[in-house]
Amino acid sequence: MNRMEEYEALLQETEELPPALEDTVGRARARARRRRLRRRISAPAGSAAAVFAVFVLMVNLWTPFALACARVPVLKELTAAVAFSPSLKAAVENDYVQYIGQSQTENGITVNLEYLMADQGGLMLFLSITGPEEATSFMPRVEFTTPDGEGLEGCSVLMDSVAPGELTNAITVAFKGEGEPQLPEALHMTCQVQAHIPGVTDHETWTADAVFTFDFPLDQRFRGQGRTVEVNRWIQLDGNDIRIVDLELYPTHARLNLEQAPDNAEELQGLDFYLEDGEGNRYEKGSASGLSAMGDSYLFESPYFSDPKHLTLYVTGADWVDKDLQYVTVNLDTLESGPLPEGVTIRGVTHEDDGTPVLHYRAPKTDVFSSVYTAPDGTQWSSRGGGYSEADEYVGNDEWITIEGMYDSYMFLTDYPWDTVTLELNWSHTTTFDAPVTLTIR
Repeated sequence: MNRMEEYEALLQETEELPPALEDTVGRARARARRRRLRRRISAPAGSAAAVFAVFVLMVNLWTPFALACARVPVLKELTAAVAFSPSLKAAVENDYVQYIGQSQTENGITVNLEYLMADQGGLMLFLSITGPEEATSFMPRVEFTTPDGEGLEGCSVLMDSVAPGELTNAITVAFKGEGEPQLPEALHMTCQVQAHIPGVTDHETWTADAVFTFDFPLDQRFRGQGRTVEVNRWIQLDGNDIRIVDLELYPTHARLNLEQAPDNAEELQGLDFYLEDGEGNRYEKGSASGLSAMGDSYLFESPYFSDPKHLTLYVTGADWVDKDLQYVTVNLDTLESGPLPEGVTIRGVTHEDDGTPVLHYRAPKTDVFSSVYTAPDGTQWSSRGGGYSEADEYVGNDEWITIEGMYDSYMFLTDYPWDTVTLELNWSHTTTFDAPVTLTIR
């Protein structure tokens, strides 16, 4: 019997619960009925979906119930899945989870592909990874195609590291969400995994320790879920005109879509905001997808299932780049440069063993520079990545102090042979509004 068959068998046995759950489920159903009236959670009484809805409520409200569930294999994993974010929690409460239950082992590493959540905006994959005892984390890299080998167009893929044995929303695929659903009926996934072993694995060099391939269907009832609230209203932020185009609501996340007036003096690069419903509940940037923005679309927690009648937008701050300060040229030998935003300094250039230059800088933000840069002959190049840490300074006696609000970042100038480079700025300054700029969405 494979894991999917075990899962189906568990659903068929919901009337034969473990002894520790017999009394609690009865009381839980009664309490959940009352809560469903207040929270508008819908689940047919007596069905497997109803039992799962009751389970989610009781896991979050009653510790003994959660401990009893730990003896039921599938429910124990689902307990971890509901803890990620308000959006994902609401999704599980509404039985919005597809179970996959596939597992593969190679070169001492095991990938357990457990669940997915999909909608018109994309999908999230929940998995766990185990391997060598000395490994402290695992990093997956994935590529998706249809079963026929066609690639997925117009999407962003976010991958996160996985602690050993921990169920994690490790992979997020985000689509533009426009028009018909862009997810196919099934997916083929190639997953490479690197095990991080302290003192052995090089953080700055990624190599695959194992490669896996998974094929899985996408449940039809999930693929097209999503709705749009039209707004088409203008607001002014720091003297710049911004149009709120619409609000996309998905089960797994929400998106606020903006448009900037072409004659603005500054270009919006980031937005701090939240939505608030008529009952005072806030929907903010969180862990629902791991992504915070895609161009002029900003991702955050979703009120999809509660579907409030009233929503108000509160904008508390914004990141900008001056249109007359979008590029800066840096001499990699002397570190001389054109004008830089306040607080940004070029700290040095090091070289990898293969000669790759690594540019180091300090700034109040991370990723101040774009990953695409320009050579003196006008050709464009792309960095293979970089990283950052909180800025610190050595003060003597083996002691370091942290510089609050500053970050030390680096970026690889991959295969770059010139001694000067023109960098594109992602940020020049941040505005925090004394009073939030507000707009009624509905």
